[in-house]
Parts: sequence; C-alpha cells; structure tokens
Amino acid sequence: MRMDDFIREVENIAPLELQEPWDNSGIQIRAGNNEISKVLVALEINERVIDEAIGAGADMILTHHPLLFEEIKKIDSNEVAGNHIVKLIRRGISVYSSHTPFDKCIGGNNDYLGSILGIEDIGPMPGEESAICRIGNLASPMTCAEFAEHASRVLRIEKHFFHFAGIPDELVSKIGWCTGAGAEFLDTAVAAGCDLFLTGDVKYHTAQHARDLGMNVLDCGHYGTEYIFCENMRSKLDKFYNLDIIQSRVNINPFAAI
Repeated sequence: MRMDDFIREVENIAPLELQEPWDNSGIQIRAGNNEISKVLVALEINERVIDEAIGAGADMILTHHPLLFEEIKKIDSNEVAGNHIVKLIRRGISVYSSHTPFDKCIGGNNDYLGSILGIEDIGPMPGEESAICRIGNLASPMTCAEFAEHASRVLRIEKHFFHFAGIPDELVSKIGWCTGAGAEFLDTAVAAGCDLFLTGDVKYHTAQHARDLGMNVLDCGHYGTEYIFCENMRSKLDKFYNLDIIQSRVNINPFAAI
C-alpha cells in the first residue's frame, strides 16, 4: 500500500486539523519507503518497540505519542532520541503519530475509554473548549472505591498503580474523564457537575485542590488510560486487507511495584 494512501486513511479516522497547537502529530520520519506492507501500532517509540518492529519486518510504526515533540538542533546517535532516529532510518522504518487528533476524534481514546468503563450517554464535557474530555453516566451508581475496582478490572491495570483523592465510600454516577494527562480540566469537570473525574498524571497540589473543591479524582496513570490506543487503532485499521497491522506487545509502562 502506498504510504500516502495509508496516512490519508489514518487522517480520515483522526483528522490532523484536530491537533492542539502545542502538538506535533503527523509524519515523524519518512524513511524513503513509498510503499508499506506491515505497520506496527504502538503507544510510543522506545528501543524495545524499534526492535519489535525490526523483528516483525515492519516498515512503518504508528504511534500515539509523537517521537518528535520539540525542535531538534542535532541528531546524535550517542543520545537516546538521536539513536532512535538513526536506527529507524537505517532500517527503513517510517513513523507517523496521531496524538491529540486521536484523543478528540469520534471513537478515539476518550470515547473508547468510556465504552470500556461501561459509561452511558457519552458526550463532550460542557465548557471544555478543546473537545478532548468526555462526560457520561454509570448505569448504576457506585462508590468511588467500587468504581476504582471496576476500572482496575476492565483496564487490566493493577490498582496499586492508581491514586485517589476524595471520599472512597461516596456514591458517584456522573463521570468525567480525559485520557493521558488531563488534570488541567479538573475545574471544568466540577463546573460540568461530575461526581468523579478520571485521568492520569495528577500532581500533589492538584489533588489538594480537588479535595478543597469536594471533587473525587481517580488517577489511573498516563499509561493506564492510553495504552488502549494500540488495540483501538489496530481494530480501526484491520479493514486494510492488503496491509498487515500488528499491535505492539511491548509493555512500556515505566512504573513497577517494589
């Protein structure tokens, strides 16, 4: 399949114009291979993912997190990012990233997370201008503790990776969420009438602010809320009978229990 045709199909799913101004979605590396036959879908690039792509014979990696976020002033193979770039180009592996476009799009990360959690009446969170966050209702109220157990089970993430600020035995029904790092939307979730806000990367002072506001916050981790990109994107691309779509099996969660 022509690479440009594949990129066009990805952007039909998650239009590039949806990306936030600070984002760098789109082509990251065009390694000169105009035709592609095997694509590895991964959350992000690291050494193990590159080796996985090489071992699988992939000629393209499709990621959620961009490989290139900031301006690059040099490519040095002695540095981590430079080594990744050099290795990918030498192996003829191109890279495309769909970050905030896939967070926002219909059926993307946030819609998919809501469906996994069994949340009903999913829609954009009122007052949230970027259109990343979602809001919806549980079929039946749960306590915060019960919801955390439920989230751990359906996300297949052990609960010791979670953090919670709030009242564990408080009943909740209206849930707001933002995959990845969405703590900045806490006040918007409060204004939207959420009983609980789920996201990742919640900092200490944000958790204190949530307690002051009386908002329950469940931090399921950046990885815990976004690794689902791989299975979700792969399922959307399986329709290409002339292209082999592989879901990465590398566990890139940087955290471990000790």
